[in-house]
Parts: sequence; structure tokens; C-alpha cells
Amino acid sequence: MEVKESGSIIEVDGVIKTINDSQTLVTAIKKAAQNGSVILKINDSFSLPSTIIGELLKIKDQGVNVVVEVKDEILYELLDDLNLIDAFHVRKI
Repeated sequence: MEVKESGSIIEVDGVIKTINDSQTLVTAIKKAAQNGSVILKINDSFSLPSTIIGELLKIKDQGVNVVVEVKDEILYELLDDLNLIDAFHVRKI
């Protein structure tokens, strides 16, 4: 997995699968949240670990605007099944 950060935009290439991947992404999310918004673009992954979902919910509750953009249809359906489409302003890209 590769993470590219640019201000409040975090772009993820590759599959998020290890604990280190999750921790790297949580760190990037916390850093981006300092700007008041987080745009998370997930290009390849078909899953999103619960630690990432939990961190996004936490910063959302702190008033940070969260937008998640996904390419994978399976990941979009997962977020829909978890009723997170509205909470994270999920968009297909």
C-alpha cells in the first residue's frame, strides 16, 4: 500500500491489508484532520479496516468534514451496508 498526502487529501494506492497499513493511514488521517477536512481517495482497496472506519467516525464527531472517494464497487457496497455513505459523503470515482 502506498499513501500520498497533500494537505487534507489522502490518496491510497494498493490494498489496505496489514496492521502497519492501517496505522500509516490513521496517522495520515489525523494529520489531515488538522486542516478541518479529510478527503480520502481509495483507488484499489476493496476493504476498509475497522480501525480506519473508527478513526474517520471519531474525527467526524469532532467536527471535521470527511469525504471518502472509492473506485471499487465492493468497497462502496460495504460502506453502504454499514450505513456510512451519508456519514462519510462517499462518492464513486
